[in-house]
Amino acid sequence: MDWLPGGVWRSPRWIVLGVAVAVLTACTYRGGIDQPVTLKATWFSYLNGDDIRAACVTGGAGGTWYRLVYNGDYDAQLRSYEVVAQADGGALLTARVQTGGGIDLTRLSLTDLQAPGRWTTARVRLDPAGLSALEGALAVSGAFGPAPSGLRLASEEFYWVFAGCRDGAFHFNAWRYPSARFARLVFPETLSRYDRTGVPVNPPREVLPIERGSRAPGPAEDPTPRFDLEVGEAGFKGFSPLF
Repeated sequence: MDWLPGGVWRSPRWIVLGVAVAVLTACTYRGGIDQPVTLKATWFSYLNGDDIRAACVTGGAGGTWYRLVYNGDYDAQLRSYEVVAQADGGALLTARVQTGGGIDLTRLSLTDLQAPGRWTTARVRLDPAGLSALEGALAVSGAFGPAPSGLRLASEEFYWVFAGCRDGAFHFNAWRYPSARFARLVFPETLSRYDRTGVPVNPPREVLPIERGSRAPGPAEDPTPRFDLEVGEAGFKGFSPLF
């Protein structure tokens, strides 16, 4: 384990909780994001694409593997799109959505106590033309270009993060709303055509500085964190994953 990846816990009431959660969130993601415990314990590593990075470096993936995550205000909505190449030249796209900080009490089940924290998930196959169209949209959006080193992303804000392996090379990028870079994104529209989750996108809006960390405190046991992340050249700064 390592320390929190380039993150800062911004509210005094999170100091003690932040220390505890930081230990968990520093764990390297190795799969199982559909499990609520794994989500909370490895979220930063998942965003950082550490599993994709490791496979790409070692040649384990060797081909196409993309992850696109939309932070529509961490407390309100998270969306994840995983694209993995298939032998027929197409790909399997897995779309996942969480709303309301990941807790949906309408899904409470006595046989599955973790159900309220699970993603709403849908999978669809992309034919070779569909995968090519998505890759074209990623290229136009600048996904394979240099990341905006120094960009800070707050949990309350709206942004996209990309991590992917293409032809044995790892790529990382991020876009925060509002910005000229965000306005030029075209891959979200492409992804929406294949999203079968049935959950509408929480539209981006500008979050003013005064809003950050200003929400009314919830219960003391409320596990929802407030955090900042800083983008580096090939991932989040201050995070040295363990492979």
